[in-house]
Amino acid sequence: MAFYTVKKRLRGDRAVYSTSVTQKNKGKIVFSKSKTFTSKTAALRWARALIFQLETDETNMLVGYREVILGDLIREYEKYKAKSNRPLGRTAIFSYRTILKYPISQLVASKIKSHDIVQYCLARKDSESQPGPATLAIDVSLIRKVLRIGKSLLGINCSQKPVVESYQALYDLQLIARSKPRKRRLEGDEHQRLLKLFKGKEKHQATIIPYSAIFEISLATCLRISEVTSLRWSDLKGKEFKILVRDRKNPNGSEGNHMEIPLLGNALSIILSQPRSSELIFPFDPRSVTAGFRSACKKLGIENLRYHDLRREAATRLIEAGYTIEEVATITGHKDLNVLWQVYTCITPEHLLKKIKNSSNPNVSR
Repeated sequence: MAFYTVKKRLRGDRAVYSTSVTQKNKGKIVFSKSKTFTSKTAALRWARALIFQLETDETNMLVGYREVILGDLIREYEKYKAKSNRPLGRTAIFSYRTILKYPISQLVASKIKSHDIVQYCLARKDSESQPGPATLAIDVSLIRKVLRIGKSLLGINCSQKPVVESYQALYDLQLIARSKPRKRRLEGDEHQRLLKLFKGKEKHQATIIPYSAIFEISLATCLRISEVTSLRWSDLKGKEFKILVRDRKNPNGSEGNHMEIPLLGNALSIILSQPRSSELIFPFDPRSVTAGFRSACKKLGIENLRYHDLRREAATRLIEAGYTIEEVATITGHKDLNVLWQVYTCITPEHLLKKIKNSSNPNVSR
């Protein structure tokens, strides 16, 4: 049970109220907290609110909610998701692995306060990796996720309220922020330089990944690298210039989200040039492909170019070629056309100037 005491004391020429709240279990004190107020009304309000919170937590335990540390809550959630039809993505898995390394993971989930969330972000910011506000925002949202559904999904006593209460301080300290949309595309002769390097690399016996073919197929199909390396020979309809892409990324879950896309340009010829040594057309680890891409960019002095930027490049090329945003969406797989337009397309001023210059309309001038 929990109870409070309020004692009136004089501090100089004015009265203050020293208030303490104590909780006992089988005669032993399990919780004790004190605070001083200048108003008796404020003292009583604080004490009664705290007792209500303690008794609510006690009720949660009586009805079967478990008390576990945040780290165990995360581990249980990961196990549940692994068995579901919508497993965690690589970003979420990596972020949870990182959170488990910090002191917050050792705190009892139901006892986490907003201050703990802020302290976690401060510690992460000062770490060796020095993550930016967008990365920290992902961490915080993932902590909020497990605290929000832990009670109903896993029977664990927890609440998202501490995370919600922390947002004001996190934004004020600029610890979290929305990620800035990337606009990076292949520039100048970067396409030719990368392709030349990849073809040269493939001449070495130690190289088994057809970097040039994967690079070209990514630009021809708008596919993510994980989708390219999951393409199957059995899903190819060569005569119809189509292929089925399985389990495409989707906000409602990727499993079963299959989509047939057209093979435009030289996509079919690139696929048919690959050896049929596996059920997969490109049977390689996507992480190895992206690692090789990063290495090539570094060797060529190409900065701030990620493999996923090729998806933007490919989508924008289709728009520039005259395809409508709806037509491009049938290839990229976007259900929300605004996302496709704002994030995955980036028409350059040079393209517009070139289009005006080549226009046969006499009423259009530069």
